[in-house]
Amino acid sequence: MTQIASPPHPPEGSFSGLPIDEADLPTAHELYRGMSIVRAVELEIEKMHRLGRMSGSFHSSLGQEAAAVGVCSVLRVGDMVTSTHRGHGHALAKGVPIEGVFAELFGRSAGVSGGRGGSMHLHHRASGFLGENAIVAGGLPWAAGAAWARRRRGGDDIAVAFIGDGGFAQGVTHETLLLARFWKSPCLIVCENNGLAHSMPSDRLFGAPGTIARTVEGAGITSRYVDGRDVVAVAKVARELVAHVRAGSPAFLECGVFRVRPHSLSDPDYRYRPKTAGRDWLALNDPMANLRTRLERFPGNEVARIDAEVAADVNAALARAEAGPRPPVTDAKSFVYTSPELQNRA
Repeated sequence: MTQIASPPHPPEGSFSGLPIDEADLPTAHELYRGMSIVRAVELEIEKMHRLGRMSGSFHSSLGQEAAAVGVCSVLRVGDMVTSTHRGHGHALAKGVPIEGVFAELFGRSAGVSGGRGGSMHLHHRASGFLGENAIVAGGLPWAAGAAWARRRRGGDDIAVAFIGDGGFAQGVTHETLLLARFWKSPCLIVCENNGLAHSMPSDRLFGAPGTIARTVEGAGITSRYVDGRDVVAVAKVARELVAHVRAGSPAFLECGVFRVRPHSLSDPDYRYRPKTAGRDWLALNDPMANLRTRLERFPGNEVARIDAEVAADVNAALARAEAGPRPPVTDAKSFVYTSPELQNRA
């Protein structure tokens, strides 16, 4: 492969972020806690793979935490979320238990999918997390259909479908957007534009950051772009769009983020971008560091306490998950069919 320049997502330049005042501190601290949980969990998953204690694939969202946490922070428990192969952050931000995520990746019975699905099939209906999907943009029609059905039953819950910039190139994305507009399905589509559809720069496909949002706007759907380095800004824009969606119409949000890690554990990304691309970007643009710096300006901020609490919670959940039992062989046929008659006949 020919190495290409690192894509400029989000836009390069100085970063200051939306202003935070004293009244905003409780919300800002919770946003920081949410990002800290996602970051700590994914770093532990990476470590477990390196130690050989977890197996299978893993797609890290390190550096993209602000998109997941900012959007999910304005949702209700009853609102539904569908995700991608890079979905651990979305799951955790929607309230999926940390221990259940770890247990799933360890292949334990206590995993959120019974230890049967692994990294790309996290699922937890109690949190409103309808699941990840290994099919690119495959969760989008789930979300639009579920939101439409919920509204038909008289509720005002909404659905959020996370996709990547690569997912925006899929036909099902545009079919779902048009149907959602026609049926007035109350769903929000969030495109995490991390600059790379695996190894293809999204700028070459769609144009500069924000172009995807403008394309959707041209189809008659309310659409916005937000800088994914600022979780406070993401939450603000998401809150506005969620209110629009809850009123009965679909909307679209493009978040400019950056893929810090390789596409997956086995991806030699140094063959198509500079080997230090992720590390260099994170050193100047880390959304967690951006918020931490802004919070530390306030006397009595809670950043250190949050860091310590999250580290303790994640370590404890990891230990409990790994110590749990594996699914028995007799579970192999469980949940294969929805019909009890077919299960009994098997």
